[in-house]
Amino acid sequence: MKNIRFYEAEKYNTADYEKVEDMIYKTIEEKADNDGNYALKQCSDDELVSNLLKSEDWVQGTGDFLEDNLILIYEGKRYYRDLENLGTADDVVFEDMYDPDEQNVIYVTSIVYEPEPEFEENEPGDSFVSQYPLEDILDKFYVYCYDSYDKENESDNKNSYIEFASDDINDIRNVLSIIGKHVYNKTEGEYEVLKIE
Repeated sequence: MKNIRFYEAEKYNTADYEKVEDMIYKTIEEKADNDGNYALKQCSDDELVSNLLKSEDWVQGTGDFLEDNLILIYEGKRYYRDLENLGTADDVVFEDMYDPDEQNVIYVTSIVYEPEPEFEENEPGDSFVSQYPLEDILDKFYVYCYDSYDKENESDNKNSYIEFASDDINDIRNVLSIIGKHVYNKTEGEYEVLKIE
C-alpha cells in the first residue's frame, strides 16, 4: 500500500453519519435479526430459574443451533435449556442477552491507496482488495472492515478503497497513522512482518 490517503466517502455526508473528528465519523452499526445471533448468559436469579423450570411452555427449537434446545418466552425474554442436560445437575437456564433494538455506536474512517502487486497485493485494476497487508493492519490496530466499497474498487483502475470500523474511537485514531506511509508485508526469516514506513 502506498500513497495512502483519507477517503471522504459520499455516505459520510448523509444523516447516518456524524463527523466527530477530522477523518473520523460515528454511525450506528446495523444489526441483523436474531438468526444465528445469540448472547447467552446463565440465569443467576434462583427464584426466576425455579419458576422457569416449572413452566410447561418450553418448546423444542428448530434450526442448526436451536434444535438442541428447549426455548421459553417469558415476560418478553427468551430462555434456553440444553436438551442433553434435562433432568441432570447441568440442566441450567440460559437467558438470551441479545437485544435487536440495542444500538451499537461505531466509529469509521476510510482510506484510498495504490496497491503494490510486487508485494503480493492485488493489481490496481482488480475489483477486490487483497488479504495482505490488510489483515495484518486489522490485527495491529484492532479494527475491522466495514465497507469494501465495491463500486469504487470496480471503477478505479489505479486505487483501492476500504473502510475501517471499531467501537473504540482510539482504534480509529491509531489506524489513521498509516496515512501518508508505505505499508507492506516483508518476509523476515520464516515470518511475514508488517512494515509501516
